[in-house]
Amino acid sequence: MIMVQAAGFSDIGKVRKANEDCFLLNEPIGLYVVADGMGGHRGGGIASRMAIESIDGYMAAPSQENADADESPVAGAQSSAADRLRQSIFLANQNIYRQSITDKACRGMGTTVSALYLAGNSIITANVGDSPIYLLRNREIETLYTPHTLLHERKKIPKSMEGRFSESKLAHILTRAVGIRSDVGVDLVETPCFADDIVVLCSDGLSGKISREEIRDIVYQHDSQSACRKLTDLANQRGGEDNITVVVVRVTSANEGPANRLFGRIVGIPAWIVSLFGANKRS
Repeated sequence: MIMVQAAGFSDIGKVRKANEDCFLLNEPIGLYVVADGMGGHRGGGIASRMAIESIDGYMAAPSQENADADESPVAGAQSSAADRLRQSIFLANQNIYRQSITDKACRGMGTTVSALYLAGNSIITANVGDSPIYLLRNREIETLYTPHTLLHERKKIPKSMEGRFSESKLAHILTRAVGIRSDVGVDLVETPCFADDIVVLCSDGLSGKISREEIRDIVYQHDSQSACRKLTDLANQRGGEDNITVVVVRVTSANEGPANRLFGRIVGIPAWIVSLFGANKRS
């Protein structure tokens, strides 16, 4: 069994009139989620809350109760637990999209979703949008998500838009979100879990103000709850233009058999090589 110390915190920031972020800590089932809603008056806060409730409800229910969801197999699914997490985000997408097309006040709403699921001896992450997921291991930090932005997916930029926007602007234009369309693609990562691993999930209101290295240093210097507060305070000190949400999950013990330790060394090699070049691990 994986044992953790987890904490989360969300703050409205210094500029926004409402907090459209939402987060989940469901420690009994090992599920942690951050959702950053969008849509303003059209319901970003509703979308993020619906995503959290849909994912939590699906994952907490026995598998047979989820028979109505789309359980079609997906190529490359790494485990049944990973596919279950993916299906929960599909359900969230269906629920939010249905609400957005039936309620004019919610028209066009959507949300990012970044989720961590601790199952067996594995860290499983899933994301849609640009809310970061970081893994801290052996005093290093790496990403466990794919940013769905025009900056990261430059090939999707229409020729008519080329050169019209700065990189900072492109980094905030999403190519994918939960609830915007009737279907959604979900990126999954699965890796072995080890004692002393730390996973950080946050909204871009935090990651846009604090570097990965600063996040690493603060999290290693403080317990989970204190780290959440200090990271939030720092983001506010640097402007706080957006809502700020962070979840810190610290693994205090994990089952580490010989095969798990060997596999952990193998999958760590590409991440180490990629980090030398400052590139994202997945595209």
